[in-house]
Amino acid sequence: ALTGSGAPTIADALHLPYVQEVVANSIAVRALYPRARTAIELGGQDAKIVFFEPDPRTGELTVSNMRMNGSCAGGTGAFLDEIASLLKVAPEDYDALAAAGTTVYDISGRCGVYAKTDIQPLINQGVSKADIALSALHAIAKQTIGGLAQGLDIVAPVVFEGGPLTFDPTLVRVFSERLGLAVDEALVPEHAETIMALGAALATGQLFADRPAALDVAAATEALEELDRHPVVAHEEPARPFFSSDEERADFERRHAAPEDPAPAAPEDGVLRCYLGIDSGSTTTKFALIDEAGALVDSFYASNEGAPLDVAARALRELDARHRAAGHALEVLGVGTTGY
Repeated sequence: ALTGSGAPTIADALHLPYVQEVVANSIAVRALYPRARTAIELGGQDAKIVFFEPDPRTGELTVSNMRMNGSCAGGTGAFLDEIASLLKVAPEDYDALAAAGTTVYDISGRCGVYAKTDIQPLINQGVSKADIALSALHAIAKQTIGGLAQGLDIVAPVVFEGGPLTFDPTLVRVFSERLGLAVDEALVPEHAETIMALGAALATGQLFADRPAALDVAAATEALEELDRHPVVAHEEPARPFFSSDEERADFERRHAAPEDPAPAAPEDGVLRCYLGIDSGSTTTKFALIDEAGALVDSFYASNEGAPLDVAARALRELDARHRAAGHALEVLGVGTTGY
C-alpha cells in the first residue's frame, strides 16, 4: 500500500491500495504506542498534529481530531533549511549547533520571510549562530503548539515523528520543555522518519485484507517507467506571449530603454574628487562613488555574510586599491549613508 501526497498517482498506476497519511499515521501509533494521546509530525513542507482518545467501549486508541498546516511551509523542515542556509551551516550540522545555544531570542516561526527579518538584525548585532539556531527551534515549537494546535490541548504522552524531529533531537527537547513533558511522556520512534510507511504496511492487513495487494516487481517497474514516459499532467491553457513578434519586442525595448549614465570626469592632478554613498542593508552592502557632476565613477555590492562592518571596510579598501592601480588617488568630499 502507498501513502503520502505523491502516492495516489503511483497507486493508480500499480493498481495498489492508497492510504491517506493521517490514517497511516494513526494505525502506526496505535500499534507502537497504544497509550499515546497526541502525535506531532513535522515533514519537509507540512506539519500535522493528531489527537487520540481511547474508545470508551473497546479501549482502543481512536483519532479524535487533527490539525494540518495550509500552503505555507513555516515551522517545517523547509523552514529549518532556510535558517541553516542563512546561518551558513549544513543541515546535518544544524542540531549540534542548536544544542550549543544558551539564549533564546524571539523569532517568528510562522513564515521563513518573517523569520529572516527577525534573524538578520541578530546576526548584525553579533548574536552567536548557536543561539540563533536554538531560537529558531523554539520558534517552530511555538508555532506548532500555539498556531497549529489552534487551542486544542496537547495531552501527554506525545509521539514525535518526521524528519526534523528525527534528525534534530534538540527540537524534541525544546518541545518537551515548552509542553512540560516528563522523560517517559516524549515518545520518539526508533525510525520516526518512516512511521507513515510503517502505517501503510500495517494498513494492508487492517483495511485491505479482502483486496489483492501483491506486487509483481517486473510489472510494477514497467508501469512506473511508462508513467515516467507519459506523466499525468493537468492540461492548462498556454500563457499568452508578452510579444507577438520580434519587431514588437524591439519597439518595447526602445520605449523603455534605460538612460545612459554620463561619463565620469577624468581626474585632474592625479586626484579624483568624489562623493561616497553607502547603503548598509539587512543582508547586503552597496557603495556608489560619484564625481562632482553626479556621474557614477565606481560601485560595490556584496552580501554582509553576517559581518556588515567587515564588508564595509573591505569595500573601502577595494575601491582605494582599484583607483590607485588606475594611476590616481581618491579624495572623498562627503559621505552619505542609509539602510537598515
